[in-house]
Amino acid sequence: MNKIVALILFTCLTMTSCGLAYKVLLGIDSTPEWNSDDDIIRQAKKYDIASQFNLVLDTASYDAGLREIYRKLVSDLDLSDKDSTEYFSLKEAWSDDSQPVQFRLFDSQGVEIFKLVNCYVDPPIPMNWNVENCFDVFPPQVNIESLNSHNFDLEFLLSYSSYLDGSKLQFSDLPMDQYYAVITWNEFFKRPSKKLIKEVKEYIKSNDQSITLIYINNQNANLWSMMDSEMKEYVKEQLTSGKM
Repeated sequence: MNKIVALILFTCLTMTSCGLAYKVLLGIDSTPEWNSDDDIIRQAKKYDIASQFNLVLDTASYDAGLREIYRKLVSDLDLSDKDSTEYFSLKEAWSDDSQPVQFRLFDSQGVEIFKLVNCYVDPPIPMNWNVENCFDVFPPQVNIESLNSHNFDLEFLLSYSSYLDGSKLQFSDLPMDQYYAVITWNEFFKRPSKKLIKEVKEYIKSNDQSITLIYINNQNANLWSMMDSEMKEYVKEQLTSGKM
């Protein structure tokens, strides 16, 4: 990839909350690249992702859709009191829904019943996703308020995802099942992604439940959301010229 673009993406990551040394311990790639379709296919094989439901998160639309949901939720609050418990609860839930690596479980109707995101995982070693022993029961449970705030369903998530060829997966296209599980993963949060995929597979295998597993790669979407308008225009030029 173009070295200038790599530098831009490195800058974006180092501006986020975790320090560089912490990222290294967490197994985070601090010089991530924009992924091509071939990159994603190769990484899926490396992570042993063999599901027929292997999607990518749309580059920009998920972030916009998420903002719209929380804009409506905030509009119902009294904005004169930005120190309110409700306001901070929404900010925490929004932060959770924006995390790079996530696990979500939905019921047969596509209603979310559980979510867990990377910032609650015991860092950095052994990086155990079984937070509060949530995977010791089925369905999993965790006593963290923001994680028990379910503001969208599976159809919303699918509407902002697609197969690599650009085709969409509708909720009605999924097999009728008791539960639907979604893992969002990427290559720059390498260790968290790899550990989550492994633990979820083991969790599903250890429980006598019928679960359809869906994978959504969100690397490009995450990098895009970190860029300012100038960076986005530069990346667009590189993509158009075929240099990325």
